[in-house]
Amino acid sequence: MQVSVEEVSKVERRLTIIVPAERVEEAYKTHITQLARDANIKGFRPGKAPMAIIQQYYGENARREALSEVISKSLNQAITDEKLNPINQPRIEPKKVTPDAPLEFIASFEVLPEIDNIQHNIQNIEKLDVAITADDVKTVITQLLKQYTRWKLVERPAAEKDRVVIDYHTVYEGETDTAHKQENFPLELGSNTMLPGFEQGLIGAKVGDVRTLNLAYPADFSVKERAGKPIDFVVTVKQVFEAETQELNNKFIQQLGIKSGKEEDLNQQIQQTLEQERNRLVKEKLKEQVFSQLIDQNSIDVPASLVTRESKLIHDEIYPQHQHHDHHQHQHSDQELAMFNDIAKKRVALGLLINAFAKKHDIKIDNERVNTRIQEIASSYESPSEVIEWLSSGERLAGIEAQVIEDQVLDKLMEGIAVTEKNMSYAELKGIRT
Repeated sequence: MQVSVEEVSKVERRLTIIVPAERVEEAYKTHITQLARDANIKGFRPGKAPMAIIQQYYGENARREALSEVISKSLNQAITDEKLNPINQPRIEPKKVTPDAPLEFIASFEVLPEIDNIQHNIQNIEKLDVAITADDVKTVITQLLKQYTRWKLVERPAAEKDRVVIDYHTVYEGETDTAHKQENFPLELGSNTMLPGFEQGLIGAKVGDVRTLNLAYPADFSVKERAGKPIDFVVTVKQVFEAETQELNNKFIQQLGIKSGKEEDLNQQIQQTLEQERNRLVKEKLKEQVFSQLIDQNSIDVPASLVTRESKLIHDEIYPQHQHHDHHQHQHSDQELAMFNDIAKKRVALGLLINAFAKKHDIKIDNERVNTRIQEIASSYESPSEVIEWLSSGERLAGIEAQVIEDQVLDKLMEGIAVTEKNMSYAELKGIRT
């Protein structure tokens, strides 16, 4: 077997493989012999038909299976011999297949880039100092009372603070988008969660009303090409509910999982949860600053297959309702994935840089940190032990380990770096857009 390796780019390899004709012929004989043993051809006892008849019936099939087997085995052997690590399914291009001639084919695939010298001149880092106050705890309690509001179905026009259940779709630049239509969408009027004017436009609407709201994207909208542009929402009102609010009493506190039913125990639990969330967000802001400098200082080739995979993940995070359509995996169009191409490229580049940095500085996964992180996540659930078990295997564990390695790399990058502290309220911290 002859193998030549072409380095198309730092992340692409193209193998040309030539396999002797005898290997293909041996594989063909093995397959046809197997078929002859099992063949059940009319007029002959099982396995007793002459080889000429077997070849007439099964020759083409046997030849196809033999070629497939030889290509697969020789490619695996070539990859092992050349010490290559494909990160995507190799694309096979067979050259002309001629009987009794050597089999020649090309296999193209991507590999991870080799990252040797990592620049990390990290500067101008701002560390946020955020205290959790009694007011922050009070805000959560107000939200909890609101969250546990009972909703009573009413037969009157919708008013401020009512909850409406709606179907809606958009019309943008003359294009009606029913593919992303929202159905049975609950919305509190006055929550200001939708585009400006959306909720106001439903005040006074009755069940069965269809209203077209002529709105516009905000000037600072995250998708720049849509910022400030007009968009219409076609909204059907299906139900109107009125709020019946809860009272902060012993029974309600017990309902929240605080066995004693005491307000001070609830406050303590909320304080602890807010502190955990504060720590997570402060670390996220720190990571954003440090890791964006790391990406800017290190230009690396990013494999296209990893960018595509990451774009699919981002798409499914944003549109989880599209993941399964008629019980089939959602087929992502190029147009859908292009929307997330830049962010996916950055995420992949960062992941590669973090792993390379960890390897270079011999940073091994800190299992104690992994366990602490798992316990932190599990502590907010009713059955922590079940959640711990669920998080401790497969992709979920791999995800937590990746976060921990990120933290360890962050710690290493932060060594000896001057940091400016900035005081901020918890509400401001929550309000920062990432």
